Parts: sequence; structure tokens; C-alpha cells
Amino acid sequence: MNESAHLNFAGSSDMTYTITTQGVTYQNDALEASLIIDIIQGFDTDPDDFIVMDPSLSIEGSSYMQAFPLRDAVNGINVELRLDNPDGSFKHYSYSTTDIGAVITMFLEYWGLQKLPDWTGWTDITDQF
Repeated sequence: MNESAHLNFAGSSDMTYTITTQGVTYQNDALEASLIIDIIQGFDTDPDDFIVMDPSLSIEGSSYMQAFPLRDAVNGINVELRLDNPDGSFKHYSYSTTDIGAVITMFLEYWGLQKLPDWTGWTDITDQF
């Protein structure tokens, strides 16, 4: 297992998170690394599932990060990131990968370290909203 899987939540005491999936919403006290890992690894067996991680405070301008399995790629996952601008507008970026470990690391770092993934090569899909 990836070393990031052993992260402990080290965020601000003011920060809380909500994780929403297809069937369940988890509040801050229920969140731990193993839950995040299980949800993302479960994409293999439940292609309709998703994960939305919603922090109570912006993380480097991000209001949420989400992922869902791709139906057109074997074990592919799409990760999306919303970045809010001070004027109320936003940018929405998308990244597709078959590397489940990389997706898990992105979510663990977003939650545990309050760190955005390197989204410089991601696709801007703002026009879809």
C-alpha cells in the first residue's frame, strides 16, 4: 500500500469535510484514510459510484474535488477539481487516469494535507457547466 495511505488528518482545526458517494454521505468525524481508499477501490465493482470531497473551507481556491469511474476505459477514473474565483466565477478541471494509486493519493493529500493535486496538465472543462 502507498505510504500516503497512512496519512493522519493534519489539517486546520477549523476545517471539516463531507464525503458524498452514490449511497452514503459521510461527515467529518467518520472520515479516515481507509474509508477514502475503500470508496475509490470500490469503483471496480460499482461503476455507478462516485466520491465528492467537500471541505468546509477553500483549499488553495478549491471548493471540492470529485472522482468517478469511466465507463469507456478499463479501470479508468475521472478526477475533477473546482477552483473558485473571488468574483464568484469558477474554473473546473478534469483528469482521466487508470492509476488508482495516484487517485487515492490525490484524495488523501486533499483531505490529510489540504494539498491540491498538480493540475497543470488537466483539461479545462468549465464550458460544460
